Amino acid sequence: MSNETLYDLRCYVSDCFNHREGAGASSGYMMLSQLMKEEYDLDNNDVDEVVSNIEDMVSKFIMENSPKFTDNDE
Repeated sequence: MSNETLYDLRCYVSDCFNHREGAGASSGYMMLSQLMKEEYDLDNNDVDEVVSNIEDMVSKFIMENSPKFTDNDE
């Protein structure tokens, strides 16, 4: 069992989405995939499920909070 805390895991995941510059820089999803598969022995299905949940959550958030989706005809 790992000694990592929930805070440690949140930091790792957060790092996946931080901007990377330079040749060979990986996307956030590629880094998340590597973290999940190589560090925590999860598989592609797990990565796909997480990515799907992230995309769904962000999409819903944008639709619910963005002025572009607010009905201005009232």
